[in-house]
Formats: sequence, C-alpha cells, structure tokens
Amino acid sequence: MPKNNVTIILTFKGCEHMGWEFIAFFFGAAAIGIFFLFIVLIIALLKWLLQGYFLFRVAEIKGYHLPFLAFLPFGTFYIGGQAYDGNIMKKGSFEPKQLGLAFVIGGLVLYIMGLSIGDIAITYVLMESIAFVGIFTAYVKQPVLGVLLALLNAVTGGIAAIIILFLYSRKLREEHDGSQLFKENNDSDKSHPNDPNLNRDI
Repeated sequence: MPKNNVTIILTFKGCEHMGWEFIAFFFGAAAIGIFFLFIVLIIALLKWLLQGYFLFRVAEIKGYHLPFLAFLPFGTFYIGGQAYDGNIMKKGSFEPKQLGLAFVIGGLVLYIMGLSIGDIAITYVLMESIAFVGIFTAYVKQPVLGVLLALLNAVTGGIAAIIILFLYSRKLREEHDGSQLFKENNDSDKSHPNDPNLNRDI
C-alpha cells in the first residue's frame, strides 16, 4: 500500500477518534448542565411554595386584601405594600390596597426595565425585598432592623424571607390563638342573664 494512502487512513482514524471523544464530552457536559438546571428548578419551586405559604398565613391572620396573591408573581408586592400601613407609614395615611397596587405597578416597571439590561432575577428580588420591608418591620418592631432584614433577603436571593415569614407567621398564630383563648375564658366567666344561680343567695 502506498505511503500516502497509509497516512490518509491513519489521519482519518485519528479524526474519527477525536470526533467520538468530542461527542462524549458534549453529551457529558450537557447531562451535567441539565442536572444542575433541574436542581436549580427544584430549589426555586421549593422557595416559591414555602414563601407563598408563609406569606399567605401572615396575610390571612393580619386581614390583608387578597391573601392568595402570595403565590403569584408580583402578588407578593401587593401584600407587602399593604404592610407599609402602620409599620413604615403612619397608620391610615394611605389606603393599604393603594399602597399594594403602587408596589405592583412599580415592580412591573422595574421588571420591564430589567428585561432590557438583562438582570431580571436581580431586579425582582431587590424589588420584592423592598416590598417586604413593611412585613419585616412588623415582625421586629424596628424600621431600621426591617431594612437590614430586607438587605439580607436581597443578598441571600430571597431565602431569608422564607425564614422570617415562617417565624412571623408562627408568632402571629400564637398571638391569635392566645387572644382567642383569653376571650373564651372571659366569656365563660360571665354569667348568663338567664342563669338560675345568678341571684341565688349563698
């Protein structure tokens, strides 16, 4: 066999070998990428469910308008905006629903602006953290601490909100259950007007 033909065959086999290595590397990298993407999606789903649930509990106990919006994008802004009334702003200065609506509109505007510069997720987390300042302040009773918690939430990508909302919802539930028990005890201590023992001489 001529020398040139041998060289061509060896070169072809070498290219074929390199081609299979490239294909194996490509599919391996794709598999790893899909796996990590799956993990990120699971974490995002858990964050959404946990935050939505605890925010819903807080909104329900506090009597905020449309608490089910806790599970919807930008609905968290509406609930968080309502918490500004009495916590960040003077009680009754604005209608809580109007505050919530203002945060939704502001969030949508900033989100659209974020689309144009490519920082969608960062814009959303920052705006949501600002919307949660009222709720955080209601929990810690200090506006400065509420702002610091909002900054912490932004730095942690929204993870801090889950913990804070969990603690706040539990605190509200305990206070609510305690007040209900106190009320029931007071009611039971009061004698009924038709009680035959009411005017009984002892």
